[in-house]
Amino acid sequence: MSWLRASTSPQVGGAGWPTCWCTPVASVLITVLYRAAYLALLYLMAVPGVRLSWAAILGSVNVWIPIYWMVLFVAYALDFYHKWQHRNLEAARLETQLVQAQLHALKQQLNPHFLFNTLNALSTLIEDEPRAAQRMTAKLGEFLRLVLDHTEAQQVPLAEELHFVQLYLDIEQVRFSDRLTFTHHVEPAALPALVPHLLLQPLIENAVQHGLAAVGGGSIQLQAHRQDNQLVLEVHNSGSSPHASSVRGVGLANTEQRLRTLYGSRYVLTLRSGAEQGTVVRLELPFQTN
Repeated sequence: MSWLRASTSPQVGGAGWPTCWCTPVASVLITVLYRAAYLALLYLMAVPGVRLSWAAILGSVNVWIPIYWMVLFVAYALDFYHKWQHRNLEAARLETQLVQAQLHALKQQLNPHFLFNTLNALSTLIEDEPRAAQRMTAKLGEFLRLVLDHTEAQQVPLAEELHFVQLYLDIEQVRFSDRLTFTHHVEPAALPALVPHLLLQPLIENAVQHGLAAVGGGSIQLQAHRQDNQLVLEVHNSGSSPHASSVRGVGLANTEQRLRTLYGSRYVLTLRSGAEQGTVVRLELPFQTN
């Protein structure tokens, strides 16, 4: 369709003709040339009744000019649609890249925060309990290796996320010994559900640091089940209850921002006091699988 685009350019051959003159003239010239070539071919093929004359050429120009405009309109419509589709795809690609960059940045913020807290705990054990410090260092190395293996993963099955939680609790178990107990009740139907990678670790860490550490130990319970098209997760600690005016820490605030980026408004995160004591963090996420 290059001749169609050329016919609508602002200038032709440097003459400076406006588009409104160029396109009608081009439509007449192209139609006349087409009719002349068509009739000449029929004449050379000795088709009966065909006469090569100006009258025959110009006789149906009034019919072919509207056809030219129809073809021109279709060409412009297709070109516009192609450009519109390309712009939409490019915008979607850029938006996806931006979201991935934001999620990656948020996820990377969790690692130094967790590492700082763990190293701080290690420093208190090195002199008093060197063997416990060695065990914690070994567990920390195993945990960090798994984190590095999943650097690019934004979502993992819940079953895999529970493995990360268990490794983290093994580290904390060295610190608290028998003063920390962990139980979980996870429905088998919930295990394949995709969750943000390192979703539960900061919630468990928050429960340990702000709930159990203040009272010297306690218990943590994790529950997970499928409710219609939602995955429901609850983390309950038996420590101190949250104050109504308490500000959410780095782990909880970061978790909420990641959920907002991934799911928009299709999630619920609440922090409340337990039925008897402690704190309950409840999450409701869209149930998704691979």
